[in-house]
Amino acid sequence: MEYIDLRKVGREGLKEIRRQVVRLKKLGKTGKEIEELTGVRQNRASEIWTAYQREGEASLARKKYGRKPGSHMVLTEEEQEKIRKTVAEKTPEDFGITGKLWTLGRTRQYIQKKFHKVVNERTLSDYMKRWGMSCQRPAKRARKQNPTGI
Repeated sequence: MEYIDLRKVGREGLKEIRRQVVRLKKLGKTGKEIEELTGVRQNRASEIWTAYQREGEASLARKKYGRKPGSHMVLTEEEQEKIRKTVAEKTPEDFGITGKLWTLGRTRQYIQKKFHKVVNERTLSDYMKRWGMSCQRPAKRARKQNPTGI
């Protein structure tokens, strides 16, 4: 007997197989018959049927696994808002950090001073993207350039 590996079946294919198992079970087929007709092992067919009885049609769709978006964040929402405003409105020198422009390293220093939390630069870069900010480089200009003459 060739069994189906349900882990390798796509979202729609899995839903269709589960629907078929439920339909056969409603027709009164035994676990052995369902196994032969669908290629789904008896114990798995039993799990599908039990879930269907408990949850109904919702049990046929594949569930989402993993972390919820936004969970396991290093910084709270309030801290993120304060940092975002600070980076937008002030300079690092206002907080005793050398430099006039915010970099990831300087932002990390600010977070360590203000909130006593260590944030990796890669993680901080993800926060910046989420806030709609990006690293900007100033345009290269000659020091004695006359803007009105251009």
